[in-house]
Amino acid sequence: MKQNVIKPFLSAATLAVVFCAGPQASSAPIPGTATSTLIAPSSGLFRSPLGFHLSAGSSGWTQTEAPGGNKFITTMYRSPGAKFIGENGMLTVRVDKLAKVMPLDRYIQRWMKEYPKYGFDVLGSKPFAQKKERGYVLDLINRDNGKQLRQVVFLRNQNAVILTCRDKSISFKESLKSCNEIIRTFEWN
Repeated sequence: MKQNVIKPFLSAATLAVVFCAGPQASSAPIPGTATSTLIAPSSGLFRSPLGFHLSAGSSGWTQTEAPGGNKFITTMYRSPGAKFIGENGMLTVRVDKLAKVMPLDRYIQRWMKEYPKYGFDVLGSKPFAQKKERGYVLDLINRDNGKQLRQVVFLRNQNAVILTCRDKSISFKESLKSCNEIIRTFEWN
């Protein structure tokens, strides 16, 4: 009689071990949440609570967590050779919360006045459309440290999303190919 009671218990225990050791063990309680492997940095997919997403795709770049102490940077992507912040090949995703709704071109003009104060020369700027969203691209170079940047700005309601690709000017052209691949995946939900 004890044997009949033990067998069903062992079967349930075995099932629990198999379940916990299977792919469900790494799943989040609710898929798509912060603990889900669907959006883990290793997958290269970033979903913002503000309603946009982007992905490393086949760029070979790695998504990493935002640096501590910077409340504006939400995530970063690094080139395969970059190990530390400030090294070659970096794409940061920054979010600015605006005090009031403002047109994209006015937001850009405000920042274009500020760049020279930080040692940047504007190489070019232009509006564009991507997946039915208006954006603005700015190409910059820092005359003091030889870094080149491309900033792509999207604006919805009171949220500006600034994607900044940076590298040394001598290797920027190569990094820009991967950055553009990641930027092209940007989409508001």
